[in-house]
Amino acid sequence: MAVWQVDFAIVPRRALASNPRALVAEILDTDWWRAERLPTGYSQQLTALVPGGSSGTPERQTWGEADGNRVDVWFSNGQATRMTAHVDVRRLDAKFGAMLLQFARVADAVFVRADGLVVEPLVGAFGAALRSAPAWQYVNDPAEYLASHAEPDDDE
Repeated sequence: MAVWQVDFAIVPRRALASNPRALVAEILDTDWWRAERLPTGYSQQLTALVPGGSSGTPERQTWGEADGNRVDVWFSNGQATRMTAHVDVRRLDAKFGAMLLQFARVADAVFVRADGLVVEPLVGAFGAALRSAPAWQYVNDPAEYLASHAEPDDDE
């Protein structure tokens, strides 16, 4: 993840309801889709979001660019098990955001930010989740972001 990306797990509602206490540290690595099915034609829907659909490994398919807007789907034995979205907040892309929200609604899914915040696939909630993320602070005030993450001086 780049410091200017906000990372979300795309999680089926039913899976989250059955495991609401998932550890925050494992949010992005939990196989939320193991017992669920992605919507029919999901690959074409994701290709409409961002170009791609390729990866260097059969266990992961990627749409988008590593340091930009991106969606990853992980597989185990041909079954999708995990899905993440990485939103580049340097230059918000309204089309990417709208289509990502639409995809989540069709998939009956929610977004779970890397820190555990659950976000409904609604414009206002998604926008608030982006604006309250550390990546947003970094992009809008890098000096303040870096100062807030610096080690305290030893001579104070």
